[in-house]
Amino acid sequence: MVKSMTGFGQAQMQTEKWAIFWEIKSINSRFLDLKWKIPHSLNALQSDWEKVVRNYAIRGRVELYLNMQILDPSLLGLNFDQTTASAMLTQLANFAEETNAQFCPDLNRFLNLSSLWRDQGGEIDPALKHDLLKTLENALIDWDQSKLKEGAALAEDLKTRINRLGQLVHKLEALAANNAEKRYADLKERVNKLLQEYSVQVDESRMLQELALLADRLDVSEELTRLKSHLKSMQDMIDRAGEIGRKLDFMLQETFREINTCSNKCHNVEMNHIAVEFKTELEKCREQAQNLE
Repeated sequence: MVKSMTGFGQAQMQTEKWAIFWEIKSINSRFLDLKWKIPHSLNALQSDWEKVVRNYAIRGRVELYLNMQILDPSLLGLNFDQTTASAMLTQLANFAEETNAQFCPDLNRFLNLSSLWRDQGGEIDPALKHDLLKTLENALIDWDQSKLKEGAALAEDLKTRINRLGQLVHKLEALAANNAEKRYADLKERVNKLLQEYSVQVDESRMLQELALLADRLDVSEELTRLKSHLKSMQDMIDRAGEIGRKLDFMLQETFREINTCSNKCHNVEMNHIAVEFKTELEKCREQAQNLE
């Protein structure tokens, strides 16, 4: 199935020792761009997590946010620097004695002194590591489902628009069938009128040859054939699963070139109006295709 690059997912887990909450959201991007917002102490796990994310994502700017709370104090790995704290208290006591000041230390103050608290930097608990990965995978599944849902809606919209483009091509074909002959007749009539008005004699065979060449330049049958082929290819792409965003965008660019050439060659007001409508619808298709992986 077709996937959108835009999606949102989340998952959470809580045990007696920790609470884990993952949130994932993504927007369009030409390449896969992962943005992690995780505790600094877990940075060592990021490379392993990225491999898991790449199983679910091909393109897009993806933000992965982790909120983790440790509920078991023994797992925090904090160590209070008693030596430094004792030295500080001793110095303050000596100062109070020398200045005859009253010394009443408030031990709660040490809670705000980050320099006295050390992270022992031990290994991450294996069970915590497992739960972090498991919850991440659940969030990725939730996120992937949202991308599939959005992708399905985009695919249906694109199919409708491509069908509309096909109808416009049929209109162009109907008009193009007689366009060259009509232009040939109009030009021939204008030339004959000018020749009669100015009493000029020309080689009629040469004139017919030039008019025939001019009429041939108005032929857009090849462009219309390629347009139908491109539309069929795009319809087939949407029906297939996998990465189609880049391919579809390229095919839409090729389709734009063909309709532009057709518009420039036809010299027909009604056909030009249809070509403008075609380009407008094509631009909407490009906007939608840029949302797909």
